[in-house]
This record gives sequence, C-alpha cells and structure tokens, in this order.
Amino acid sequence: MYDFKKVEQFLDDVIALGVPGCQVQVKKGHETLFCARRGEGSFDSRYFLYSCSKVMTVTGMMRLIEQGRASLEDPVSRYVSAFRDVFIEKDGIPCPPEKEMTLRHLFTMTAGLDYDLSAPGILEAVQKSGTTFDVVSAFPKKALSFSPGNRYQYSLCHDVLGAVIESITGMTFGDYMQKEIFAPLGMKGTSFLPDGTMAPQYCFDTEKRKYIPHPLTCAYRLSPIYHSGGAGIISTLEDMSRFAAALTCGKGPDGYHLLNRESIDLLRKEQLSSVAKDPSFGCCMGPGYGYALGLRTLVEKSQGQKSPIGEFGWDGAAGSFILCDPQNDVSVVYTMHVLNWYGIRDVFHVPLRDAVYDALNL
Repeated sequence: MYDFKKVEQFLDDVIALGVPGCQVQVKKGHETLFCARRGEGSFDSRYFLYSCSKVMTVTGMMRLIEQGRASLEDPVSRYVSAFRDVFIEKDGIPCPPEKEMTLRHLFTMTAGLDYDLSAPGILEAVQKSGTTFDVVSAFPKKALSFSPGNRYQYSLCHDVLGAVIESITGMTFGDYMQKEIFAPLGMKGTSFLPDGTMAPQYCFDTEKRKYIPHPLTCAYRLSPIYHSGGAGIISTLEDMSRFAAALTCGKGPDGYHLLNRESIDLLRKEQLSSVAKDPSFGCCMGPGYGYALGLRTLVEKSQGQKSPIGEFGWDGAAGSFILCDPQNDVSVVYTMHVLNWYGIRDVFHVPLRDAVYDALNL
C-alpha cells in the first residue's frame, strides 16, 4: 500500500554525506508503517533531543492548562516569585517592562528572555544549588531584551515553563514528566539523565568538512539536577515515536489521555502573525511555517510543502526531529547525533518530510 523507497534513499543519502548514523520511524495512529536505521547506533540507543525537548515540555504544561490548574494569561510571577523583579533597561537605567510577563509569552517566546546561560546570576545559582527552580529564579537578575509581547526571540522560555510546572505540582519537573508523560506512554528510555546506552555524539568540523567525535555532554544540562525544558530530555527513537503518535492522536496506544483535540488545536495555532521576529525564527523549517504555542506550525503551502496546514513539531541541535499531523493521524520522528551541521533543516528535515508524504500518497 505504501512505498517508502524515497525514505530508504533519504537514509542512504544521509550516510553518503558522512553522517555516522541516523534513524526514522513513521506511524499512522499508533501503527508503525516504517522504521529503519543506517550506520552507528541501535534502536535502543539514546539521544540528546536538545530543542525537541520543547515539544514535550509544552505538552506537559498544556495538560495543566487543560485541567484548569493554570491559564495562558496567568502572570509568570504567580508561579515563580522572582519574576516580579524582571526589568528592562532604558539608557542604561533599570525600569519596569511595559507589560507583565505571562505564560503565553513563555509559550510564544515573546517574554524578552534570551539564551545566555553564562549570565553571572545563572552561574551563581548553578553553583549554589543547581535545581531547576533555583536556576530559573536567577533569570530575572539580567535585564530583559525587550518588554514582554513586543517580539519573538529564541530563548530560555521553555526552561521557565519547567519551573512553572514545579510550582504548580510540587514535583520536580523531571518527576512530573515521568509521571504524566514518559511512564504512561511506555517511554522507558526517556529521562533527563544520560547513561551507558547513549549513541555516540559528533560535531561537524566546518573547516575540515568532516564529523569528529564530541563528548557525550549537553551544554544545556547545567547540573545533574537541572531539568531543562528547552533542551534537556534524552530519548530513543521508539520513545519519541510513542510520544509523537500520542500527541497526534491525543492519547496513547492503551487509551491514556494525553491532551484533548481542543488543546492540540490550540497548541498548534499560529500565534505570531502580528509580532516581529528575529532572524532565529528561520529554525522553524523555513517558508510557510509560523510559531504556535512553543512549536512550529505549517500555516501556508506556497513553497510546495507536502504536509498539510496545521502539521506541527520542532527539531533539535543534533538533528532530532518531530512531526505531528492530526489531520492524517501521521507522525514522523528522526534521530541523529551531530552538532553544528550547517544545513540540518534543508538537507535533512524538509527532504524527509516530503519523502514521507510521497510514500503515504498524501
């Protein structure tokens, strides 16, 4: 019924480029239609998901919103009191921002935060305790880049969502994700802790034009007990696929409720049509994509995109990729473990997306 020859060729082409290993899994509903790997690693290998973690984090937060335990319009300071002290600078003088930072600002990366993990306040908090809540509470010690809501900027917003979840639930962010998402969906290889089953990690040397071994570390894992909502989750291909299928369908294979359709539709609704975006917005798969509640969403198909409007997901710095398509009950996940690859979107993710939809005749 389906012909995945183009996807097979895609994997062969990736290895031909010198990538040490890659894997892909495609599901319709919870049925696996295609699963294959090339090169190093095994289907049990675990990968740093980097920013693919963001999709799981916003799902965890959206569960709490669906349950009525929080609202998108709630001020962040209600949950993390240190955010009462956020400030901007005008002519070098600290002053209050024009608007109060809300959870919606975190979801849409319009909070005014940046991605500076070397800020003195953060480094001090890491040394003192290293917990998610304490480190996030240090973020307001640095001036915001702009008043919340003024524009989009890729930033540490998802890490703050992790601290918000801790405040609401009284659990560590890692424990909450384990209880509410990982364990119920059978994601046995997913956590915030690396172990001996990690796939080898590489970095692309742009001068030598080759892949060189890279330590099995993640720069966003600030301490063993810092659970980064933006880039800290470690997972396997199968676990990623279980999650993506559940997010696409709203439930796990055994009927476990993840999110209702209204929540999923809200999660993938474009939010920034009237907000200025910085150049980093290009990480959203290129033309046709907008930014929804913490993830990309396809809003128009002028460039011949083969997935439907409303397809959503995100990608990660080492090559991981999640695609969810509720219209067709299709999910696609991809893993590799190579940092600093210059064309990860155009060389890997867009061709994979289109090859899958060719195979499915959609």
